[in-house]
Amino acid sequence: MKANETTLRRLIQGDQQLLVPLYQRQYTWERPQLAQLWDDIKVQVDALAEGREAAPSHFLGSVVLAPGPDLAPSRSQWIVVDGQQRLTTLMLALCAIRDHLAAEDPKHRERINELHLINKWQHGEKRYRLLPTQSDRAAFIACVDGAQEGGAADSLVGNAYQFFKSMLVEFDDPADPHDIERVESVLLDRLNLVQILVEKDDNAFRIFESINNTGMRLSQVDLIRNYVFMCLPTRGQDVYDDYWLPMQKRLSPKAMEQLMYLVLVLREGDEAQYNAVYRGHQQILLELAGDEAKVEEYVKELHRRARHLEQILAPKDDSPTARRLRFLNEWHSTTVYPLVMRLLEFREDHVIDNDDDVAETLLCVESFLVRRLIAGVTTGNLNRIFQRLAVQLSADEPSIPEAVRTALSPARLYWPADDQLREEIRSRAFYWQGRATQRKLVLRRLEESLGSKERVDLSDKGISIEHVLPQTLTADWFRELSAASDDPGMLHRQLLHTLGNLTLTGYNSELSNGSFSEKRKLLAQSGLVMNQEIAAAESWGKAEILARADLLADRAIKIWPGPEEIDRGSAASRDWTLLHNALAALPPATWTSYADLAELIGSHAVPVGVHLATVPVLNAHRVLTLSGQVSESFRWTDAEDDRDVHEVLRAEGIKLDEARRADPGQRVSARELAELLGLPAAADLAEIELRGEAESDAEVVGERARRFFEQLNEQSGPQAAGAVQRVLEHWRTHGGEVEYGTSAGASCAPIMKVAGKTIHVIRFYADTASIPFGTLKRRPPFDDPALREKLRQWLNQAPGVDIPVGKLELYPSFKATQLVNVGVFDIVVAVLDWFAAQVKAAT
Repeated sequence: MKANETTLRRLIQGDQQLLVPLYQRQYTWERPQLAQLWDDIKVQVDALAEGREAAPSHFLGSVVLAPGPDLAPSRSQWIVVDGQQRLTTLMLALCAIRDHLAAEDPKHRERINELHLINKWQHGEKRYRLLPTQSDRAAFIACVDGAQEGGAADSLVGNAYQFFKSMLVEFDDPADPHDIERVESVLLDRLNLVQILVEKDDNAFRIFESINNTGMRLSQVDLIRNYVFMCLPTRGQDVYDDYWLPMQKRLSPKAMEQLMYLVLVLREGDEAQYNAVYRGHQQILLELAGDEAKVEEYVKELHRRARHLEQILAPKDDSPTARRLRFLNEWHSTTVYPLVMRLLEFREDHVIDNDDDVAETLLCVESFLVRRLIAGVTTGNLNRIFQRLAVQLSADEPSIPEAVRTALSPARLYWPADDQLREEIRSRAFYWQGRATQRKLVLRRLEESLGSKERVDLSDKGISIEHVLPQTLTADWFRELSAASDDPGMLHRQLLHTLGNLTLTGYNSELSNGSFSEKRKLLAQSGLVMNQEIAAAESWGKAEILARADLLADRAIKIWPGPEEIDRGSAASRDWTLLHNALAALPPATWTSYADLAELIGSHAVPVGVHLATVPVLNAHRVLTLSGQVSESFRWTDAEDDRDVHEVLRAEGIKLDEARRADPGQRVSARELAELLGLPAAADLAEIELRGEAESDAEVVGERARRFFEQLNEQSGPQAAGAVQRVLEHWRTHGGEVEYGTSAGASCAPIMKVAGKTIHVIRFYADTASIPFGTLKRRPPFDDPALREKLRQWLNQAPGVDIPVGKLELYPSFKATQLVNVGVFDIVVAVLDWFAAQVKAAT
């Protein structure tokens, strides 16, 4: 084999073709992989924008090529043995850049096509510089030819193209005429690849098997260690015994890699890259080359930093600093580690004279994280904030705690002041913010501040977050809310997930959707003071929830001090980043509602509508009312735009009925938006659904089944109930289990259990049948997108079922009444049999 470093520009230049063979799998990249690549691209774009052309480029991986059947002196054709996923993605990104630029200047279409995408003088399939495997070929060609309506939209290939189109619209700064050009330059010249060419007579399939099935790659730490001791020809053994071996014993392999990254951050700030750790340390060692004493000092410093990282990861005493570190560990806040490493360095070097100053600084950091979480501020910039602060923090500061507080207080960092925190606690959907562990930690801190005399282990996994006003609005609760509003449903959505309505309990399943009088009895028996306070209320509605929110706000302000009182201007108002990201993530041919966006970001539908009407936001026209209609007040932000929004929606694949209502099957709910964005709350909810609670009490199971069929019969009718019953009987006849939901909003699912974990392919509710792609993708074998796509296509054979490809990561559904149709019933039964066969074959 011949290997050399290359770039995409050099790899695809000239009259040549990269051919993906039949034995390669389909294109499988989804939003997580695409988002990671986009983040890496933006890092390189920032380097170019700041004039740092010499900054390290990004290593993307290897591409293995074998001579193709049409290889000739005048034309290159190569079989892609390995690397087709990244190559296809890069070419789709180029298509998106071409179309984005061509909208302003059509000459870019011909330029990018002829330079990078096509071989102008070739015909047929030889015209394309990359030709994916057959199953992806039509969609890819549609993207290259600019004809997405030809089928590209309904595929993962089309999704990737749309992803980059959305990101470019979001990234494009009207004040910077060169920003998209820099993205193009990074794609072509700053994403390094290793090109490996194999000999003509080698068996390409054998090589493919070998690459994908054998061997263990060296980690970055392995490479650094090897390089270090190459630089220590005479002192190697002593340095290894004195420093490296003790360091390895202190830290796990994962922590060692984290250490190497943190050391780079403390030198380079936010220019350090996790996937370029080896290159960064290699550069350090090159500067020390030939001087063993300096290399030894470098390893000695690594050893010192390892002690600091061990202190962060496993604080051993009960000092104030250790208690703050334990909180940050439970919070899973690795982004703050660079700053904490700097603080521990200052403490060891006596820049900070006492432990209290370190603890006070860490409390400032804790408050910054907690208040931003409560306010729903996105976490995407936390890495950069703390990396820069760690580098900029000077040992000459008269007070390190005050210096850190000042650095975190500017309005652009969205550290909520007391007044804003009070309002956020009253109105924001706290239950959607952060991870379940973080939400529980906030409630734990609030409970601990009350000084309960009865000791309760709040870290017990059996303790969970409970909605006092339940997630399903029962008749009892409807009457409770009717006293305060003419629209109890709207009031329910506004109050449900707010902090004032949440508590901690070990009785979650018992409390469920019971009336407040039933919940009071259990909460009064709780050892938690906050539950006893709730139980003291005579009723539980708007007034009580807001009063409790104010009480919790008072406690939160005492626990977590706020930023410096400086002129924060208007920038400290709502952070709309999450809303913008959600709309950018909308899959093709889908829509969402003002209410869904409001639920996601913890706002109300009215301010969401006002914001979208006044600020240009990608896909704002795809935000409709809950009934699927364009708002009467909708206007394009560009006053000169006279397009009919209904025609635009139809052209984008959204189906409208005669009343111009959008197809509800194409709606993306708040939960699905959270899933698309990778919000931890969505993943937590998915895992809860997959966990499956084994129930041995036949009486309890019988009660849940009775409740489910009662609700199904009431909402969907006896024929639908009978059809679901027959589906479940078929499943049991073939040895399957059925699990009934525990909440009052009844559900059931035909399940299988693999290695103690539950998996299901359909869940029946009182009015719908839901396909949980969002949870299936977390369980093998359905973590393979191609298998989920096969499931989607099979279901779409059922009459009246049309699941868009954009929902391959979400929770599409169809009406339970459709099961009455024999064609739908037969498809569902066949899908269950196929599902069982797939799971059994994979175990």
